[in-house]
Amino acid sequence: MSAPEDPKGWDVRQDDPPHLGICVRDMQKEDVSAVHGLEQACFSDAWSERILDEMLGNGMDLCFVLEEEREEKQEKQGEQKRKTVLGYVNIRILGEEAELMRICVLPSARGRGMSRLLLARALTEMGSRGARSATLEVRAGNAPAKQLYQSHGFVLEGVRKNYYRDPVEDAEIYWNRNI
Repeated sequence: MSAPEDPKGWDVRQDDPPHLGICVRDMQKEDVSAVHGLEQACFSDAWSERILDEMLGNGMDLCFVLEEEREEKQEKQGEQKRKTVLGYVNIRILGEEAELMRICVLPSARGRGMSRLLLARALTEMGSRGARSATLEVRAGNAPAKQLYQSHGFVLEGVRKNYYRDPVEDAEIYWNRNI
């Protein structure tokens, strides 16, 4: 499979990112349960399996999972390869505008550049499908996420007061007008 064009230098290759044993690939129906687990681990307003399943077939959303493959030694069976979904991203493209709907990585896998890989893939897909700008909203107190978005050209442009629940918190609206 060939790598998509990468005009911004985000170093993302479809199904072949730079981390050994890691790939970012299209989300499949078989991933819904694992992604639901991610939702529950990462969001106070986790989406249901039904919503995730419907999202895959609605024609508006694109979803990618970040999967890690590891070899594990087992006493009776020798080495076994085990694949684990560590993160996912959901984007929506409407004409020349795109929206980052969701992005998350298991808490135990954070700090290893996984979110960066997912965001790079999302931005590459947005651009290759004709989007010229992208928006997202993020909890005001989520400093690591805001730093990630800013490092990819997103700029704070607005605030929705008391948007989030559990706990109540403002949503900051970011835009990247040149993807």
